[in-house]
Amino acid sequence: MGTLKKFMECREIPGLTLTLVRGKEYKTIPLGVSNKATGDKVTPNTLFYIGALTQPFTATLLAEQTQRSAGVLDFDTPIAQLIGGEFQLSNKVLTEAVTLRDALMHRTGVSPGGIAGLTGLPQAMSRSQVISHLKELPQQAHFRDDFTFNQFMYTLAAYVGEKIASSSWEKMMRTHLLDKLLMTSTVVAADDTSSSDFARSYVSEEGNLVELPPQTIDLGPLAPAGTMYTNAEDMSKALKLFLGDPYLSAQVRIPPHILEELMNPRLLLPLAIRASLDRSSYVWPVPDVNVGYGMGFFRNIYRGFQIPWYASSVYGYSSIMWLVPERNVGIFIAFNGQKHTETPLATIQAITYVATDIMLGFEPWINETAACTFPEPFIKVGEFPNMEFKPQTPDFALTDYQGTYTSPLLGDITIRKSASNLKALTLTMGKITGTLLPEGANVFRFFLEGANRYMQAPLAGKHPIPFARLFFEYKGTQCVGLKLPDSVFGGNPVNFVKTQSFKEEL
Repeated sequence: MGTLKKFMECREIPGLTLTLVRGKEYKTIPLGVSNKATGDKVTPNTLFYIGALTQPFTATLLAEQTQRSAGVLDFDTPIAQLIGGEFQLSNKVLTEAVTLRDALMHRTGVSPGGIAGLTGLPQAMSRSQVISHLKELPQQAHFRDDFTFNQFMYTLAAYVGEKIASSSWEKMMRTHLLDKLLMTSTVVAADDTSSSDFARSYVSEEGNLVELPPQTIDLGPLAPAGTMYTNAEDMSKALKLFLGDPYLSAQVRIPPHILEELMNPRLLLPLAIRASLDRSSYVWPVPDVNVGYGMGFFRNIYRGFQIPWYASSVYGYSSIMWLVPERNVGIFIAFNGQKHTETPLATIQAITYVATDIMLGFEPWINETAACTFPEPFIKVGEFPNMEFKPQTPDFALTDYQGTYTSPLLGDITIRKSASNLKALTLTMGKITGTLLPEGANVFRFFLEGANRYMQAPLAGKHPIPFARLFFEYKGTQCVGLKLPDSVFGGNPVNFVKTQSFKEEL
């Protein structure tokens, strides 16, 4: 407990919840506050946003559905055969071949379109409309060879289940999984998180922890990829389900061979991703080796044990589910913020190592000193980039770039003149807004403002970092569209067509 409190003190974690399961027994440990302004304490019933940790539940729901479908639904039937012509990806071969297994394993190679998780999709866009426009996402990696995280593919998988069952993902998740597990407090998709039942989230902005407005989190039709809120008490049941507990007091059982199919790693992760999930180097006192990804579960080997797990860190919230089936041990941890770190998952991973060692009877290799520095002193963590961006002169007058740009899938981008900077433009897309500064030619850098400003300025005294780069397309002297990659680091972009121009002068 002392090490856990040290983690919270050093990392400035406002509130944390922990569930420990061993066989039929479980224990919950609530610490800290769910709301800094009111001082409300975290309890075993406090709800935390778990982000992409929703995905193991979506995969499990589909696994449960395969058991009820009398052979109609399975992981390896091409999706096009299950839902027909409304489904189309960027090319015919992919459209005809992709299966539920491909979608749940993130191995379609389709560009993530990840900005949709931040902006939200167009108002009132249905899940079926999302599926009908998936062809707008370009192919980015090799089909079935590369791991490419994609929330749209989990939405596609859930939609297949909806079509087969003639019911919504939200209703099926409630009826066929959560209620049967007696996870009665878990929220599938929250319309209002302002009550004291929900932990507030806190993010680092210019070195200070600030509260993030609850309405920032809204995935709309992408809910199957990451909208659930849960608590320590409910997660005790989920951990027992995933551990295959035969004594679980619930009306749902997943056969062991189906659990193994979900958790069995079939895809090696790219080195860049594995580096953040894997501690196999000789510098680590106790290795933690990632061996791949299954359907909704990563698989590591820690202290010689096979560990199916999943974690999420987004909007200030961090959460992890970590299983040791050979010892019937399960761990769930969630917290609602931490001071800025270049390795946001490292904190929750380190707490997990300590909890795992204690549960398995080992002396923890992370002590109170390392709790404040992890992953140092074992490896050196790179510093936050501090590069000043100096705007350049674009190829055309800023008035030429103004207008509305439209993607059938991602919605509208509106670009107007800046009221405060004659050399800048403003961009609005769904829930996000920010400033566009010219990089040169027809390329602009996008700096977030408003509720998401923390992403560009998490530390004080540092130059802001851009969120993305926009590439405007011209035919002669006429701007006809733009390309939007997923991040400033690139990725195959989504095309937006210019549908409206604004003529006012700057």
